[in-house]
Amino acid sequence: MSLCLQDKEKEIHSIITGELILMKQSLVTITLVLFLLVTLPGCAKLTKGKSGFVDLGNGICLNRANGQMWQIKRSKMISGLKAARAYVVQLNKTSKYHDWRLPTVYELYNLIFTFDIHHNGNCIIENKGKYWADKKNGEGMVGAWELGPECGIDRQYYSGGGKGYVRAVRP
Repeated sequence: MSLCLQDKEKEIHSIITGELILMKQSLVTITLVLFLLVTLPGCAKLTKGKSGFVDLGNGICLNRANGQMWQIKRSKMISGLKAARAYVVQLNKTSKYHDWRLPTVYELYNLIFTFDIHHNGNCIIENKGKYWADKKNGEGMVGAWELGPECGIDRQYYSGGGKGYVRAVRP
């Protein structure tokens, strides 16, 4: 056998071996994806009824995990913290409940994250845009939890702008 023919056989063998390795890796990937598709819905069924949100039918969504109630309908765009707090005062005067408040930045994050992972149950709440929030020390701010630059549901808080919506929460 000539040297050139032996080199060609080695090259073909190398190509076939490489393709077999790629096929084996693809099979492992497909198996993993199928495993995840089969098992993840089962995990979601285990938590059904114990976490997530339920629409109470009165303009309020109840977070079953922590008992908080959220307004479904957000306010119109509001300028300034004083006006945002006045909105909540008015809500407390006209609502069945009298302990509505501005949420903290972290409560807003938890609300949005719950919707990101589809644990919102039958509640539909618009989360896009800037929202007014209070800090524990009474210092308010407006901002939005936007998707971060990384893949997945990583979010970053961007504050500022002077205008935002109010989505009141209780307790």
